[in-house]
Amino acid sequence: MSEMLTKLGIDWRVFIAQLINFLILFLILRTFAWKPISAALEARRAKIAKGINNAKDAEDRLQSIEKEKNDVLSEARKEAHKIIDDAKQKASVLKEEKLRMAKTEIDKQVTEAKEMLIGERQATYTALKNDLADLITKATGRIVKDLDAEAHKKLIDEAVKDLETA
Repeated sequence: MSEMLTKLGIDWRVFIAQLINFLILFLILRTFAWKPISAALEARRAKIAKGINNAKDAEDRLQSIEKEKNDVLSEARKEAHKIIDDAKQKASVLKEEKLRMAKTEIDKQVTEAKEMLIGERQATYTALKNDLADLITKATGRIVKDLDAEAHKKLIDEAVKDLETA
């Protein structure tokens, strides 16, 4: 085997010395450098894991807050629509009430106007009847001077009745 190592250009004494140097260096590095480097890497790994967990928690909270915001907005929209619908309904009821009151007032005024017209018509008719009775009395008085007062009154009443039925 030493022959094969020499053909490869390896001196076994140098090789053993290098192997011992390597083991010594490995033990020194393992004792003094490996533990601090491992601890630093582990601390960094923990810090990164904590950052990832915090980011996940923040994302979960953000989604939760977003969902809550959407729920609140949805509820606010429903409430706004309800308020608008209530206002429309109240406005419609108020409009109907005002229209009913206006119609009642108009009907009342029309009725009063009709009653007033009937009263005026009746007064005009009565005045016309009285004036006509006076005219008839004067005309018949001139034409028929020889009738007594009772016959004269009877004739006037008949003329008035004839006018009323006509």
